[in-house]
Amino acid sequence: MKKVVLVLAVIGFITTTATSKNLISYNKVSKVFALADDKNKACIDACNVCITSCDKVIATNAKEKNAKMAECDKLCKECIASCKGAVTAMKANSKDYKAICLDCAKICEKCATECDKFNMDDCKKCAADCRTAAKQCREM
Repeated sequence: MKKVVLVLAVIGFITTTATSKNLISYNKVSKVFALADDKNKACIDACNVCITSCDKVIATNAKEKNAKMAECDKLCKECIASCKGAVTAMKANSKDYKAICLDCAKICEKCATECDKFNMDDCKKCAADCRTAAKQCREM
């Protein structure tokens, strides 16, 4: 009986040790991601605001069906894709995130320039948000 209890105690100890090592490893990985997120937080936030503004312009344009805004729609869609890619790269702490952010900045600037051509409030806000995202991305 003592041997069974001793064996069970050893198994319990081994299981606890293995589990706690995995937790320590997981905590180290999650801290790395948290540090990457903190370091890039301003840029991630600016890109997310830009995505929201571009989405709103696209939705407004879809309601109004203004053919003059086709290029604006196209650039807003490109801007959304680029910002999402930059956010994903920054959150993953990709080794290429700086290059991705620089590309994103260029697309955001193009989108801002196109949105500035229109007098709608959504377009003006989008242009400002795109420029903020571009600035943050260039500073990465």
